[in-house]
Amino acid sequence: MIPAFERFISIVVKQTDCNAEEREDLKEELLSHLYCAYEDLQKQGYPEEEAMKMAMENFGDEKEVGKQLQHAMYPYRREMMIGLAGVSLLFIYSTYLLQLFIIGDAEMIWLCLAVLVSASILTLTMHPVAALNRRLMVNGLLIAHILLAIYGSLLAGYVDSPYSSILVWLWIGIILFSIILVYRTTIYDYPSSSQTLQKDAKRIHFVNLTVGLLVMALSLFLLWAFMIFAAEMSASLLLLAIPLVIWAVLYAIQLRLLAAHRKKTAYSVAAFQLLSIVAVIVIWIS
Repeated sequence: MIPAFERFISIVVKQTDCNAEEREDLKEELLSHLYCAYEDLQKQGYPEEEAMKMAMENFGDEKEVGKQLQHAMYPYRREMMIGLAGVSLLFIYSTYLLQLFIIGDAEMIWLCLAVLVSASILTLTMHPVAALNRRLMVNGLLIAHILLAIYGSLLAGYVDSPYSSILVWLWIGIILFSIILVYRTTIYDYPSSSQTLQKDAKRIHFVNLTVGLLVMALSLFLLWAFMIFAAEMSASLLLLAIPLVIWAVLYAIQLRLLAAHRKKTAYSVAAFQLLSIVAVIVIWIS
């Protein structure tokens, strides 16, 4: 192994959103190409040191190559994340200022949290940290962003017309776009050594994300109803978190079952989960 090649390829791989398994595979493949170029140059008569330098120079700037790989592997993800963060920051401040000047009062805590989450999405997208599991981190930030955006849309509803209607619909658009990004980030190119398992993993992720969104929506609706009709806050509100905890546990179980190649059991748990939430919705509606 040539340390210079290792360092060079490590910088390339750090520019991508790959997880640990994907990074190792990508690193191995890129190193193979680099070594082939190096050996070809040596066969052409170049000295060892010069062949090493030429191989890396011909490969391209490590950061630029990494960015190109990122774009090829995850098209327009960077642009979409930057766009989401930028637009969100614009409407966060717009909602806050309209509240402040029209209503005379504004939610400072919401402002700080919303700005923090949006700024974190922007920072993580523009300055990726290799040590982090970026998919997990980005999804966590996106989910927090969705919750804060929902609250932001409620705040926008209290502003006088026509500002309220415009802001509410814009917030709804941001929420829907964030949900799309959660699906894309989780499902897109899910790593697996087996193509069949890859498809199964995507299906499991899709079902669980859908169930999770439904559970979250129901929990938020119940929380909203409680806040309207209850005289004061109660510790019993914590019970609303139980469905989310159950969903998260079942999600993790399904992924473990899938990793153990117990696909039928994983699908059975997913089906049970989906049918349960559908049954709850049907009973509630009826």
